[in-house]
Amino acid sequence: SVLRFGSSPPTDDAFGRRNSPTGADFDPPETPLSVYILTHNSEKYLHPLLSRLHPVADDLLLVDSGSTDQTLAIAEQYGCRVLHRPLDNFRNQREFALRACAHNAVLMLDSDEIPDEALLDHLRELKRTGFPLDAYELRRNWFVMHRPVHCLYPVPSPDWVVRLVKKDRVAFDERSRTVHEQPHGHRNLGRLRGAVSHFTFESRAELYRKLDQYTTLAARDAVARGEVPNPLKRRLLPLAVWGKWYLAKGGWRDGRVGWLLGAYAYRYTAVKLEKARHLAASPRPSALGQRPAVPSNSSAT
Repeated sequence: SVLRFGSSPPTDDAFGRRNSPTGADFDPPETPLSVYILTHNSEKYLHPLLSRLHPVADDLLLVDSGSTDQTLAIAEQYGCRVLHRPLDNFRNQREFALRACAHNAVLMLDSDEIPDEALLDHLRELKRTGFPLDAYELRRNWFVMHRPVHCLYPVPSPDWVVRLVKKDRVAFDERSRTVHEQPHGHRNLGRLRGAVSHFTFESRAELYRKLDQYTTLAARDAVARGEVPNPLKRRLLPLAVWGKWYLAKGGWRDGRVGWLLGAYAYRYTAVKLEKARHLAASPRPSALGQRPAVPSNSSAT
């Protein structure tokens, strides 16, 4: 608000709020926003990601699971808080990060997801209006080997995923899977304007390295839920998944990358089911139900 000539300056009332003798309205204080990012050797996109988030985030938190590259040095440049926690599964990692955030409104991003200006503008608007809803989903546009794709098992592209929440309303609890995890508990849900560009699988080696990690987590999750595959399912489901994602969902339109992702969908399903079979038959107990550790201030840098 602009003061008119001859008017008295604004003063603070008994509660520290600004008021004006002329009746002029002043903007209320913004609602602070925390942003957390899960990292592990995430240097490639961390500069562009943090440079975009730094002006809108009131609390920038990285939860790192053992980076040995420049991830932590880059985080220090942007004044991020860093907590260190070994990765057991993504559900527990996200719950740990959510509880460690300083503010109730929390934006959750991956280290290879770059927000566009429309999304950042909407975040600024929501900070002014107080984040009226419990949760918001955002649009992700997927890129594989730097090419936009129509799908990447198990999601289409673009897809919508809940990534802005009030932490007193939601949790990553037992209702969520341990991989491809989602928060639960919100009573209402909105959509953010804009999008993030998700850059993933930049080589065949990275694709199959992540396939091994994700299928292990997914197999443990399936066994914990009592979803033990029978021989017929192990034989037929990978073919059905390939047909759905390569043919029906349009993966064939992405050329050689699409064919590679069709093979990924088949192999992911086959490997997950085989790992689940071995886990179910194993006499050794597994740490399927571990809860996330309590955030420790002593690990922040």
